[in-house]
Amino acid sequence: MTQSLDTKPQVHELRKLLEGIDCGMLTTVDDNHSLHSRPMSMWNEIDNDGTLWFFTLANSHKVVEIQHHQQVNVSFSAPDQQRYVSISGSAELIRDHDQLEEKWQPGLEIWFPNGVKEPNIALLKVKVNQVDYWESSSSFIPQTINLLELSRC
Repeated sequence: MTQSLDTKPQVHELRKLLEGIDCGMLTTVDDNHSLHSRPMSMWNEIDNDGTLWFFTLANSHKVVEIQHHQQVNVSFSAPDQQRYVSISGSAELIRDHDQLEEKWQPGLEIWFPNGVKEPNIALLKVKVNQVDYWESSSSFIPQTINLLELSRC
């Protein structure tokens, strides 16, 4: 019997690492190969296949960068708990209305006053490939979670 993806230890570990951290820094690559980072709030549970979701405007600069270079990094930190997480993956823009409705959360009106009817609203889907994390002040050696194998299940 095949193990359900939501019980995969990698996804469970990632969810645990990000628990209580609401905002991360999304880093994209521009056409000059410069890195650009900006804060992004994560409002949804990590999908069972290790996918992160962010609401965005489809005409934003980060989306233009992602359309040219899908590789991204999202970093999260909880310094008071000595927890630091660096996630590498690939991103794509999703404009599907049903998915927007499904992922919508109360509180997002701060950025999108018209809700899912906001002009240019979209989802940024980040498929996680690898997670490096540091969890205590006693060790500088990162731990790694590889989620690439989940896509082969």
